[in-house]
Amino acid sequence: MRNRRKSPGATLTGDDLLGMFASAQACLSMHAAQVDALNVFPVPDGDTGANMSLTMKAVEDKLAGQSGKSAGAVAAVFAREAMMGARGNSGVILSQFFAGIAKELEGRETFGVKEMAAALRRASEEAYKAVSKPVEGTMLTVVRLAADAALRALAEGEETPSGLWSAACQGARDALAQTPELLPVLKEAGVVDAGGLGIVALMEGARAYLMGLPPAPLDIEIGRAAPTPAYLTATAEDAFGYCTQFLLEGQGLVVDSVRRRLEEISNSTIAVGDGTAIKVHAHALDPGALLSYAVALGRISQVKIENMDLQHQGFMDMHRRQGDGQARAPVAVVAVAAGLGIERIFQEYGVVAIVQGGQTMNPSARDLLEAAEQANAGEVILLPNNPNIVGTARQAAALAQKPVHVLPTTSIPQGIAALLAFAPESDAASNLAHMGEALKRVRSCEVTRAVRSVRINGVMVREGQAIALLDGDLVAAAETPLAALEALCGKVRPAAGSLLTLYWGAGTTETEAAAAAERLRACNPGIEVEVVHGGQPHYDYLAAIE
Repeated sequence: MRNRRKSPGATLTGDDLLGMFASAQACLSMHAAQVDALNVFPVPDGDTGANMSLTMKAVEDKLAGQSGKSAGAVAAVFAREAMMGARGNSGVILSQFFAGIAKELEGRETFGVKEMAAALRRASEEAYKAVSKPVEGTMLTVVRLAADAALRALAEGEETPSGLWSAACQGARDALAQTPELLPVLKEAGVVDAGGLGIVALMEGARAYLMGLPPAPLDIEIGRAAPTPAYLTATAEDAFGYCTQFLLEGQGLVVDSVRRRLEEISNSTIAVGDGTAIKVHAHALDPGALLSYAVALGRISQVKIENMDLQHQGFMDMHRRQGDGQARAPVAVVAVAAGLGIERIFQEYGVVAIVQGGQTMNPSARDLLEAAEQANAGEVILLPNNPNIVGTARQAAALAQKPVHVLPTTSIPQGIAALLAFAPESDAASNLAHMGEALKRVRSCEVTRAVRSVRINGVMVREGQAIALLDGDLVAAAETPLAALEALCGKVRPAAGSLLTLYWGAGTTETEAAAAAERLRACNPGIEVEVVHGGQPHYDYLAAIE
């Protein structure tokens, strides 16, 4: 949608809401990277701006055909689509900002200053209700004080929407400046609240529309561009767990009951929606309990699980490099992976960002694009590590604003082999050549379970059997994962002196993995077997033979 000039008037329509939204979205997009760079609460995962932008994008995608409709109808679309497409803590709270506006404007063809002030107050109330334990000094405070400023302006006789909204914007700016005094972690880090800055950007964009102006960059003091060394030291050993998000759909859902149960098994819990759909965001050391509870109530989709400990480590490493004068690396690696052990290995070998994904949970091009764009490097090498993700990775690379190169790794062992050849000080072309050569020296093995009966490559497989794949091709079926692994090694026949690295998965115990390693050594004299915890889902074992 294109922002059109609007002279201040006393009454606004649904089309005016569309114009305010488009201008707000444009202003947020200008500042999304700046918002990401500020984020330190509740976990320094650097995606607040991206999550708010993606939530706004989810709304924009559904606005076609809304022109000419009432203010109440347009606001209802905002609320519903923002809730369904909300991303992250900040996105869910933002969706409730829209929900409050929609509830206040329900049934209204047009609205004026009185309804505008009431809508902002209701937006603040709904945002606070969405959070199990509201914290002051966050975007909640910025929304609340913006609403308070609008109500004061109304009481003082303000008669124009542009004037009242301007007062609300000033209230939001003042609140943003105070966030470090309200939240110690912000003061320690030397920054204002990231989500609060996102709210100010949105409100200033909407104000520009009401003033008949195009959205413009903010002239605002936000503090340091990076956390202080003291903050980095103080949070070095913090543990955060997993950020878990999903959409729960069903019949007869009770939002308050769902929220209370989730609060018992997680923190930073947000659950919003109605009797048919609830959007959930929560932090937990074990995301499985959250998903199991939700599945018992209905259908889940839009599942996204992020390892915040790895995000935190990446955040720490990035800012320490900046402190050492290494503000921008020439090239960085972004990888797709799943499993705590696998993720930790990638992180230790130099990956700057991990996108959750793999078999049965392929990330989108947008997920990969975000990770590549946010990498603090001039160029990015992307490791998809799954054949189903290679095409998506190439699509993301084509959309990127910086050079992004896809090394078409089709398995986790291939990704690890490529990383061992990565040299951070070299350029992208040199790294791609060396990493590509490394792929030729490793054979990738996978042991999993058959989901159906089938005959492939002359191998007859029954549903539920353990199956072995070599470089992506089915080569054996057996009754147990160990037997499948033995059969696989029989096909490869690794020579004496070869190294077999065995990564055991989430459904395998360390004792089982150790026994498997001993069996492989006995069956293949002279090879070296190294056992590593991978924690990967779906695969009992992954193995690399070099």
